[in-house]
Amino acid sequence: MAKSSADDEELRRACEAAIEGTKQKVELSIRVAKTSGILGISGKLSRGAMAKPRVLAISTKAKGQRTKAFLRVLKYSNGGVLEPAKLYKLKHLSKVELVTNDPSGCTFMLGFDNLRSQSVTPPQWTMRNVDDRNRLLLCILNICKDVLGRLPKVVGIDVVEMALWAKENTPTITKQQANPQDGPLPAVAEEGEMTVTVERELVSQAEEEDMEALLGIYVMGIGEAEAFSERLKRELQALEAANVHAILENEPLIDEVLQGLESATNCVEDMDEWLGIFNVKLRHMREDIESIETRNNKLEMQSVNNKALIEELDKLLERLRIPSERV
Repeated sequence: MAKSSADDEELRRACEAAIEGTKQKVELSIRVAKTSGILGISGKLSRGAMAKPRVLAISTKAKGQRTKAFLRVLKYSNGGVLEPAKLYKLKHLSKVELVTNDPSGCTFMLGFDNLRSQSVTPPQWTMRNVDDRNRLLLCILNICKDVLGRLPKVVGIDVVEMALWAKENTPTITKQQANPQDGPLPAVAEEGEMTVTVERELVSQAEEEDMEALLGIYVMGIGEAEAFSERLKRELQALEAANVHAILENEPLIDEVLQGLESATNCVEDMDEWLGIFNVKLRHMREDIESIETRNNKLEMQSVNNKALIEELDKLLERLRIPSERV
């Protein structure tokens, strides 16, 4: 595996100097390229998308019995000195998503649930190679698991393959034996102390014991997985055949159920016919009722008008005085 920028002690010291005074410890620092555009089909940046060199640093801070984890984005100033640009709290990390438009698999996005505008597409981070990507993401996932006790949602990345990669690429620490004739050994920093431990057991001890107990029921060893699978398939086929046989044995009951459904269907059809007849009769009754209501309204209006006319005539007679000689 090619030497990664995560092993660059000078870069780590520059990151520590940039965040000096925050009492945070840099766990991992690595160079990345930040893009806000969309990758094209060929994997190259589309027009208008510019890659900006950045440094991502994973840092932790002990506060009492608790430990806080941060993702820091650092950029280079005009003088080439690293300075803080962004700060994300890993407790708000909700999703790690691989950008599928990049065929190299080196570009990913980190989603945080506390961003002010969730409609804005988060920045994309492009690594130099897949090894650097796995190294950074495994460091983030391990810190989330160990410090926060949970893991964010991982989209587009096979976690098992990453764990296997971690197992294959975890550096082995070899200790030199002292030879009195050669004098004292020089102080050599162990490589394991400079890197974040990324190896995790895929199957825990308890899960392995449960699997061995299950295989013990069938008198098989842990290495006889194929035979165990074949036996399970045979038992599954036997159970399916037994289910089919039970269904065939219950055929008389099925006939009774079908007869009951048929009689219920006939009753429903009769009810539908009766409802149709009642609907026709009710429609005629509704028409008659509407006609009666119309005539009733007209009679009421005529009665009101006649009453008003009589009142007006009475008032008129009270005002007029007709001489008796003309009566």
